[in-house]
Amino acid sequence: MSQGSILAIDDEQNIRHLIKSEFSIEGYEVATAGSGEKGLRLFDTHEFDVVLLDINLPKLNGIETLRRLKQKSLTTEVIMITGYGDIKSAVQCIKLGARDYVTKPFKLDEIFALVKQVIKKDNRRLSDRQEKTTVPEREVSAESIRCPSNAMQPVYKLVKKVASTDKTVLIQGETGTGKDVLAQHIHLQSKYKNGPFVTLDCGLLSQNLAESELYGHRKGSFSGASESKLGLVEKSHKGTLFLDEIGNIDLELQKKFLRFLETRRFRRIGETKESQVDTRIILATNMDLQEAMEKGALRQDLFYRMDVIQISIPPLRDRSEDIECLVPHFLKMDATESEPKKISAEAIKMLSAYAWPGNIRELKSVINKGAILAESDTITADDLPNHLSFNKKELTRRLKTLQDVERDHILAVLEETGGNQSKASKILGINRKTLYKKIHKYKIFT
Repeated sequence: MSQGSILAIDDEQNIRHLIKSEFSIEGYEVATAGSGEKGLRLFDTHEFDVVLLDINLPKLNGIETLRRLKQKSLTTEVIMITGYGDIKSAVQCIKLGARDYVTKPFKLDEIFALVKQVIKKDNRRLSDRQEKTTVPEREVSAESIRCPSNAMQPVYKLVKKVASTDKTVLIQGETGTGKDVLAQHIHLQSKYKNGPFVTLDCGLLSQNLAESELYGHRKGSFSGASESKLGLVEKSHKGTLFLDEIGNIDLELQKKFLRFLETRRFRRIGETKESQVDTRIILATNMDLQEAMEKGALRQDLFYRMDVIQISIPPLRDRSEDIECLVPHFLKMDATESEPKKISAEAIKMLSAYAWPGNIRELKSVINKGAILAESDTITADDLPNHLSFNKKELTRRLKTLQDVERDHILAVLEETGGNQSKASKILGINRKTLYKKIHKYKIFT
């Protein structure tokens, strides 16, 4: 019986061969493609549970390939493969719908763990990504986001002041800083806490469907409207409507949205009668809205209407002392049936030394992978992804066997060359065939 189906898109034949052979042994059905174009053609004719996608592809790069994959299917999970220098691009991919990413070089066990986890949690629907109407209280509580850093204290004070009001709130911060968690926290502290919490990620929303998603439509009001649809605005009545990446809606919709913000009144597509809702509005963006307004991408009147109460979340690199507070919280969230795992002091030091371009979202992903890979009840530094392990130079060095030294040296050279095996073999003074054998021996995924 098949464990699941995988599509690996990478321009290096050795990588494709390694993925196909190793995953096939484990009982997975594996298809491979050497380019984004070929991968998309395979995707059109076959169903896959997981796509392993390299960011650095020729012609059609991994980011654009991801966009097209997600246009075809939002339910197929994508794991990006990237070099250490492209982590920011990988974070952008997560915002575009990728499930996770791994950096070259990395352990094959890490890929196995991610794929197994993804397939286990598969069968998601479009609404899981664009629209959510529940708040898992064990994940979001009054205490769950409180951490000791000085950078976060003004945020907590402002949230406490505005939560009990019905004013529109604009949350600003980089991708992955936890704007959605803060919005849920505000909802749970407001008078709307017993109502629905409805979210829409405007960054994942097709512009031609945006108005229908927000306000709904009547059957037959446009081509494809085979039945009437309730919009998210109506679904959020007596609750909170959270619109993430609000800066992505187009100018025409901005005009209608401005009226809704001011009056809470709206009109379904295909209807002449207006309706009204009692809804708390929370907006979020990672954009500089002042700059967007100056460039003409954001209406001036909408900008000033949104800029009522503004909360800015600092990036994780400016609050590294909060990592020790956040990690146990993530471990507790992931421990559904068993006791949550612990984490070693060395691992915490390594996490604290990293810059976190993907912010809290990236930290959560790393902790999740560490918990999967850890063979004991404690996550150690060795259970963390390889791109973090280079911070070990600042920590106490371990005694190593000769094989450990060779493996670590190969890893370091591959990291230096961005996973390019031809360059790495020249630096190491061995031919590519020998390097490939060592990669296979040490289960290094490059």
